[in-house]
Amino acid sequence: MIDLVCPAGIGDVAWVISRLWPVRDQIGTIHIVDGKPRRTVPFVELAGFESDYWPIGYNDIQLFEQTHGLRHWQEPTWDKVTKVVAGTIHLECNEHMEAGKRLETWLPDLPPPNHHFPLNTTPENAERAARYLAREMKKHPMTEGPILMWNAASVQGAKNWDAWLLLEWKLFLQKTMDDLGYRPLAVGGDWDDLTYAICCDLDLPDLVGKTDLGTLIELLKLAPAYIGFSSGLNVIRTILNKPAMALWPSHQNDLRNSWAPPEMLESRRYVSSLYHPLDYVWAVARRFLNQCSHEAALANSGNGILDSPPQLEGVSDEQATTSGGKGEL
Repeated sequence: MIDLVCPAGIGDVAWVISRLWPVRDQIGTIHIVDGKPRRTVPFVELAGFESDYWPIGYNDIQLFEQTHGLRHWQEPTWDKVTKVVAGTIHLECNEHMEAGKRLETWLPDLPPPNHHFPLNTTPENAERAARYLAREMKKHPMTEGPILMWNAASVQGAKNWDAWLLLEWKLFLQKTMDDLGYRPLAVGGDWDDLTYAICCDLDLPDLVGKTDLGTLIELLKLAPAYIGFSSGLNVIRTILNKPAMALWPSHQNDLRNSWAPPEMLESRRYVSSLYHPLDYVWAVARRFLNQCSHEAALANSGNGILDSPPQLEGVSDEQATTSGGKGEL
């Protein structure tokens, strides 16, 4: 068995898991670069691998790769990986995709990746997600309309990546409500202080910092649309084969599509944008959200024929009981 050390982000390790899925039986423990917020080990465990945090940095991974001929410009292969003599293999695919290369072309001697690998949540996660959703949507100022789950990240994260701050997100979310009738519901970790501040300013309900990861994954299954900061949340939506739109910083322009499932790119069920001025992003988002509404309507019709407006994806008022709980995301 091969033990790995991978970067700290959910998206970063999800891409590695996706690419190595054809040889998953050869993978032992996936160690994760340590650092706050600690959010990734639970994800790796839900994907079916043992995992823990290791006190090393991203630069340590790249140094190991370069020493063993595994940096992206050294044309790494799975055969090379298996021949490395080391207790653990330090591995990342970010650099490959940041160069504009598709995930499928990293370790090219492997069969195609699995972009929709299973995440092993529990019935309790699903039940809790349904209750939380019903409870929060009863507080929403809009009584009808499809749900848009969203996340704007933290203030520091947004500033680091020159992303939208409170004003831009407020105007954007207001347009989703006024123009398209969507009901925004924020999700994320308790570190996402910008996301929570926007909810406070718009007087919108939220599930920021109120769920564990398994419950959050089940929540993400319940909404027809998701838009957010380029984080593990939009990656999880694509793993679930659910429509997602991600906003990316300009320095990651080549990365924003190079990892995404090809069929979701083709169908526009995954779309991305840089943090352009609002009007430019809204043009993309409007089409995306209209497509999400149409997809939900087809699913709700039961026969693939659009014969009624989209129904709210959620649960009944009878299921809306209060429950506490705070977890990683």
